[in-house]
Amino acid sequence: MLKKFNLPLMVSLLALLEGLVIYLNLVVHPDNQPGLTIVIVILFTIASGVGVWYRTRVLGMEIS
Repeated sequence: MLKKFNLPLMVSLLALLEGLVIYLNLVVHPDNQPGLTIVIVILFTIASGVGVWYRTRVLGMEIS
């Protein structure tokens, strides 16, 4: 039996989390911009892709 998860909700929550991390990065390290922001965006993109791949291929979940 395939389980379902809500992909738009997952992507929205990841985008909000990424925005929060970027904002905190701007507050804590204002001198190291935009290099750290680029690294954060790349890491979140990789993590999101691996997360969706894992949920769909490994766990066999169906995107609803």
